[in-house]
Amino acid sequence: MQNASMNCDALAPYYNVLEHLSFGRFLERTRCAFLKEAIRSRRAILCGGGDGRFLSRLLQANSSVNVDFIDLSPMMVQLAERRVASLGQTFRDRVRFHACDVRNFVPQRASYDLIVTHFFLDCFSDADLPSIVATLANWAGSDANWIVSEFRETEGPIGRVWTQAVIRCLYAAFSFTTGLRVTHLPNYVAALEREGYSLSCEEKTLGGLLHSSLWRV
Repeated sequence: MQNASMNCDALAPYYNVLEHLSFGRFLERTRCAFLKEAIRSRRAILCGGGDGRFLSRLLQANSSVNVDFIDLSPMMVQLAERRVASLGQTFRDRVRFHACDVRNFVPQRASYDLIVTHFFLDCFSDADLPSIVATLANWAGSDANWIVSEFRETEGPIGRVWTQAVIRCLYAAFSFTTGLRVTHLPNYVAALEREGYSLSCEEKTLGGLLHSSLWRV
């Protein structure tokens, strides 16, 4: 999670452990649900990439992709750099790391054919999210894949109650530890559809709480 009003530096050294204590390997499975759809990509942008676990998997699965990796937290970026460096210099050479707000990022060359936003869009309000999605869409090529992983409130009264409770607790925890001011999930589906993207396929885990989806123009 990231936006201009939060800082994950304090959590960075413990994030992997905290994630596994909270959700086991379910978040990692959600991130990698559509990794196979990225094996032919050549230019990718990863927003809110965290400690680089998905980045590492992507680089190993796709030997040709070049990546712009963006995270607001310098500490997270350092962890991601170390993770990729441990794979070897040829992997490191294919990534440009950027510790910045995506709203301040200027790509050297646009036309990305892969956009990845894992647990990133949920850090913006409904007022801010459309401009974020529009910016990323403007950087994408005509054949781009957009992979999204997010939390979701499930359908049905029982499922909605427990997923809402989990999501409220997560927002409260990030508000306390990082200063995040967003308090509820934004409507990222509407924002993507507004930019001409359509849902291609999706996967759900933990009773629908975790949701991964692949979008295409």
